[in-house]
Amino acid sequence: MKDSKNEYSLSCTAGVVARDGKGRVLLIQRSDDLTWGLPGGHVEPGETWSQAAVRECREETGWLVRIVGIFGVYSNPKTQLHIYPNGHRAHFMSVVFEAEVVEKIAEPTSESAAVTFFDVDELRDPMFPADKPVFEALTSKRRGPFID
Repeated sequence: MKDSKNEYSLSCTAGVVARDGKGRVLLIQRSDDLTWGLPGGHVEPGETWSQAAVRECREETGWLVRIVGIFGVYSNPKTQLHIYPNGHRAHFMSVVFEAEVVEKIAEPTSESAAVTFFDVDELRDPMFPADKPVFEALTSKRRGPFID
Protein backbone atom coordinates (compact mmCIF):
# COMPACT_ATOMS: atom_id res chain seq x y z
CA MET A 1 0.00 0.00 0.00
CA LYS A 2 1.08 3.54 -0.61
CA ASP A 3 2.22 5.32 2.53
CA SER A 4 0.01 8.30 3.38
CA LYS A 5 -1.84 9.70 6.33
CA ASN A 6 -4.43 6.89 6.35
CA GLU A 7 -2.51 4.08 4.69
CA TYR A 8 0.56 2.04 5.44
CA SER A 9 3.08 -0.14 3.68
CA LEU A 10 3.51 -3.87 4.13
CA SER A 11 6.96 -4.74 5.35
CA CYS A 12 8.46 -8.25 5.23
CA THR A 13 10.79 -8.56 8.19
CA ALA A 14 12.88 -11.22 9.89
CA GLY A 15 13.92 -11.27 13.52
CA VAL A 16 15.91 -13.51 15.78
CA VAL A 17 15.65 -14.75 19.35
CA ALA A 18 19.39 -15.36 19.79
CA ARG A 19 20.53 -17.06 22.98
CA ASP A 20 23.96 -17.44 24.48
CA GLY A 21 25.26 -20.54 26.31
CA LYS A 22 23.50 -19.39 29.51
CA GLY A 23 20.12 -19.12 27.75
CA ARG A 24 20.09 -15.33 27.85
CA VAL A 25 18.45 -13.45 24.97
CA LEU A 26 20.36 -10.92 22.86
CA LEU A 27 18.54 -7.56 22.69
CA ILE A 28 19.26 -4.21 21.15
CA GLN A 29 18.26 -0.77 22.28
CA ARG A 30 17.14 1.00 19.12
CA SER A 31 18.85 4.34 18.57
CA ASP A 32 15.77 5.92 16.92
CA ASP A 33 13.37 5.61 19.87
CA LEU A 34 15.48 3.94 22.63
CA THR A 35 13.10 0.98 22.93
CA TRP A 36 14.46 -2.52 23.52
CA GLY A 37 13.84 -5.22 20.94
CA LEU A 38 15.07 -8.21 19.04
CA PRO A 39 17.64 -7.88 16.30
CA GLY A 40 15.82 -7.86 12.98
CA GLY A 41 14.73 -5.92 9.98
CA HIS A 42 13.62 -5.93 6.38
CA VAL A 43 14.13 -8.87 4.04
CA GLU A 44 16.14 -7.60 1.08
CA PRO A 45 15.44 -8.66 -2.54
CA GLY A 46 17.17 -11.96 -3.33
CA GLU A 47 17.41 -12.91 0.34
CA THR A 48 15.64 -15.67 2.31
CA TRP A 49 13.91 -15.03 5.64
CA SER A 50 16.72 -16.79 7.54
CA GLN A 51 19.47 -14.98 5.62
CA ALA A 52 17.83 -11.67 6.52
CA ALA A 53 17.63 -12.65 10.21
CA VAL A 54 21.33 -13.59 10.33
CA ARG A 55 22.39 -10.45 8.43
CA GLU A 56 20.26 -8.10 10.54
CA CYS A 57 21.56 -9.65 13.76
CA ARG A 58 25.16 -9.27 12.59
CA GLU A 59 24.58 -5.64 11.52
CA GLU A 60 22.68 -4.56 14.62
CA THR A 61 24.67 -6.49 17.26
CA GLY A 62 28.00 -7.57 15.76
CA TRP A 63 27.17 -11.19 16.67
CA LEU A 64 27.14 -14.05 14.18
CA VAL A 65 24.27 -16.45 14.89
CA ARG A 66 23.22 -19.91 13.73
CA ILE A 67 19.51 -20.48 13.07
CA VAL A 68 18.14 -23.52 14.91
CA GLY A 69 14.39 -23.18 14.27
CA ILE A 70 11.37 -20.96 13.88
CA PHE A 71 10.18 -19.16 16.99
CA GLY A 72 7.04 -17.73 15.40
CA VAL A 73 5.25 -15.85 12.64
CA TYR A 74 3.74 -12.47 13.49
CA SER A 75 1.36 -10.48 11.29
CA ASN A 76 -1.56 -9.34 13.47
CA PRO A 77 -2.19 -5.65 12.62
CA LYS A 78 -3.19 -5.05 16.26
CA THR A 79 0.43 -5.61 17.28
CA GLN A 80 2.40 -5.36 14.04
CA LEU A 81 1.36 -1.90 12.80
CA HIS A 82 4.20 0.46 13.65
CA ILE A 83 4.50 4.21 13.24
CA TYR A 84 8.12 5.34 12.93
CA PRO A 85 9.34 8.64 14.42
CA ASN A 86 9.25 10.15 10.89
CA GLY A 87 5.52 9.29 10.58
CA HIS A 88 5.92 6.33 8.20
CA ARG A 89 3.38 3.59 9.00
CA ALA A 90 4.32 -0.04 8.35
CA HIS A 91 2.49 -3.32 8.87
CA PHE A 92 5.14 -5.93 9.66
CA MET A 93 4.84 -9.47 8.31
CA SER A 94 7.55 -11.12 10.42
CA VAL A 95 9.20 -14.49 10.74
CA VAL A 96 11.13 -14.74 14.01
CA PHE A 97 13.80 -17.43 14.24
CA GLU A 98 15.44 -19.18 17.19
CA ALA A 99 19.22 -18.97 17.05
CA GLU A 100 22.39 -19.63 18.97
CA VAL A 101 25.13 -17.03 19.12
CA VAL A 102 28.33 -18.24 17.49
CA GLU A 103 30.83 -15.43 17.95
CA LYS A 104 31.23 -11.68 18.12
CA ILE A 105 32.66 -10.63 14.74
CA ALA A 106 32.07 -6.88 14.49
CA GLU A 107 30.78 -3.79 16.23
CA PRO A 108 27.07 -2.96 15.87
CA THR A 109 25.90 -0.31 13.44
CA SER A 110 24.52 3.04 14.58
CA GLU A 111 21.01 1.54 14.53
CA SER A 112 21.75 0.18 18.01
CA ALA A 113 22.32 2.42 21.02
CA ALA A 114 23.13 -0.65 23.16
CA VAL A 115 23.48 -4.43 22.74
CA THR A 116 23.14 -6.74 25.75
CA PHE A 117 22.15 -10.26 26.77
CA PHE A 118 19.26 -10.55 29.23
CA ASP A 119 17.64 -13.36 31.17
CA VAL A 120 14.03 -13.80 30.04
CA ASP A 121 12.75 -12.56 33.41
CA GLU A 122 14.87 -9.39 33.03
CA LEU A 123 13.52 -8.21 29.65
CA ARG A 124 13.72 -4.44 29.45
CA ASP A 125 11.15 -1.68 29.11
CA PRO A 126 10.31 0.20 27.10
CA MET A 127 9.89 -2.55 24.54
CA PHE A 128 9.66 -2.06 20.78
CA PRO A 129 5.86 -2.44 20.31
CA ALA A 130 6.01 -5.03 17.50
CA ASP A 131 8.23 -7.27 19.67
CA LYS A 132 5.82 -7.36 22.63
CA PRO A 133 4.04 -10.55 21.44
CA VAL A 134 7.43 -12.23 21.03
CA PHE A 135 8.45 -11.21 24.56
CA GLU A 136 5.11 -12.50 25.87
CA ALA A 137 5.75 -15.82 24.11
CA LEU A 138 9.26 -15.96 25.57
CA THR A 139 7.90 -15.70 29.12
CA SER A 140 4.96 -18.07 28.62
CA LYS A 141 4.98 -21.81 29.27
CA ARG A 142 3.65 -22.52 25.75
CA ARG A 143 5.92 -24.04 23.17
CA GLY A 144 6.16 -22.60 19.66
CA PRO A 145 6.12 -21.92 16.93
CA PHE A 146 3.84 -19.05 17.81
CA ILE A 147 1.47 -17.79 15.12
CA ASP A 148 -0.18 -14.40 15.57
